[in-house]
Amino acid sequence: MVLNVPWRIVPRIHMLILSNSDVERLISIGEAIEALRISNREVAEFKYNTRYRLNRSRTNYYLPWQNLGSADAGAADHVVDESDSSIYYNFKSMEGGSPHFGVWALRSSSDLVRLRSGAYGPTHTYMRYGDLPGGKGYSDLIFLYNIHDAQFEAIIQAATLQGIRVAATSALGTDYLCRPDVRRAGLFGSGWQATANLRALLCVRPSIDHVKVFSPNPDNRKRFAARMCKELAIDVQPASSPEEAVRGMEVIYEASSARTPVFDGDLIEEGQHIMSVGAGDEHFERRLIDPKAVARCSIVGVHSLEVKFGLEEIVDCLDEGTLDKNKVVDLPDLVTGKVVPAISDHSISFFKNNVGLGSQFASVGGLVLQKARAQQVGVEVPQKYVSQVMVR
Repeated sequence: MVLNVPWRIVPRIHMLILSNSDVERLISIGEAIEALRISNREVAEFKYNTRYRLNRSRTNYYLPWQNLGSADAGAADHVVDESDSSIYYNFKSMEGGSPHFGVWALRSSSDLVRLRSGAYGPTHTYMRYGDLPGGKGYSDLIFLYNIHDAQFEAIIQAATLQGIRVAATSALGTDYLCRPDVRRAGLFGSGWQATANLRALLCVRPSIDHVKVFSPNPDNRKRFAARMCKELAIDVQPASSPEEAVRGMEVIYEASSARTPVFDGDLIEEGQHIMSVGAGDEHFERRLIDPKAVARCSIVGVHSLEVKFGLEEIVDCLDEGTLDKNKVVDLPDLVTGKVVPAISDHSISFFKNNVGLGSQFASVGGLVLQKARAQQVGVEVPQKYVSQVMVR
């Protein structure tokens, strides 16, 4: 795919504010996949550079939550139980750049999260569906800066771009590690991550025409299957058990909110490709794929080896000696062709989309910004409100 927009950001006298709906109509998942292919080549180029850095690793900070009476008057339906000890305040940020797209990106989010135990293990759930005190919306924003003249270029709502960015990375890893002729996929999860990842999977493997989806909540998986069946015009069916979403499938995608393995690793069969979105952080570990499955893989790809968290299943296998470290490769080396894996009907492959990087937001966000400028989309704010000149 050729991205038919100019690469460099042209400085303007206005910065832009772009909404989720703006992003949705400006960029496709297919375009995002190609933008991230470029980004990963840049990451590979900067990987061993000791002078310049393309990314600052994601950081997560948690605080105990207290309801300080922030619910608005008239919003009684959205008053959160102040004794709920499962709720924490979470601030997350990451940043990175893209010389190709001409921007530096900072993504920051302010959330309340619930950490609970469920039928299939501990869960980490963002309170982003109108369940914040007072029914308020959460804050998740991307700030873009022009690396040529240091100007503040844009503020972009992150929800839509975040879903596209994650799913496009999953699909990019799958593109290098999965057989080209697969038709059957199993999917774990029924939320926004599962939706975006299934769309992206079909971009790189359009041959898929049958999907089994499992989620612990029967109603959620039924609704998801019906909605995606209609949207994608393929056969999407709810699975009654994790086993049903694994057996006989050629691709297995994990895009859930679980924190422990979503299926028994003994179920894995030859020729299957596994992908997991689940990433932990500095404080909370997540092991979504059974180490027994990881140990059987002939090739294990990860989004980034530079970031240590989010690799729990892989590190466990390396420590136990059940996985050879030479089988583990990061996405930049796959994209640049430094590593060309041998994928066959008998091999088992695994891609762990273990962490978000600021450079992803720079590349995909930079593309969105270029298209917004070209199509005159977004709310303009004069640069004088966001830039300043010091007086001697």
